[in-house]
Amino acid sequence: MAGLTSAWPAAPVVPVIRDRVRAGALAAGRSPAEVRLVLGAVTVVDRDGAAARRRARAEVVRYLAVVADLDPSTELPDGFAGRLRELVAAGRDEAAGALIPDDVLDRFAFSGTPAHVAGQARRVLEAGAGRIDFGAPHGLGDAEGVALLGTAVLPRLR
Repeated sequence: MAGLTSAWPAAPVVPVIRDRVRAGALAAGRSPAEVRLVLGAVTVVDRDGAAARRRARAEVVRYLAVVADLDPSTELPDGFAGRLRELVAAGRDEAAGALIPDDVLDRFAFSGTPAHVAGQARRVLEAGAGRIDFGAPHGLGDAEGVALLGTAVLPRLR
C-alpha cells in the first residue's frame, strides 16, 4: 500500500484528503484502496496538559503559518494566518502561538494530557486515517513524551 502523509491531525480534513486521493488514484488507474492515508503533526503530551499545549502552540506556529490557508475544512479569522507569518518571521514564535485558539490548536497538533491526545488520535483514525505519526517534540522533554505516548496514549487506542 502506498501512503499519503498530511500535516493535519484534525479529523474533519480526512474526508477531504480521501476524496482527493480517490480522484488521483482513479486518474492514475489505481484503486483508492491501495493508498493508505497517514496523518501526522507536532505532538506534545504531558500529564500537565496546559504546559503541553503551551509548548505545542510555540512548536506548531511555523507549520501553521504555512498550512493554515490550505485546509479547506477549517475556517480561520480574517488575517489570522498573515499575523502568524509576521510573528514567525520576526522570530516571535511564542507570541504567535499565544494567538492560536484551542479549537485551532486541536486541528493542527496533537497536544495535552495523554487522554486528550488519545481522543484526538482516535477521532482521526475513526475518520479514516490508516495511521498516525506523532511528531516531535513529543513532550515537554522528548524522552518523557515518547514514554507517555507508549505507556499512556497508545494503550488507549488499542
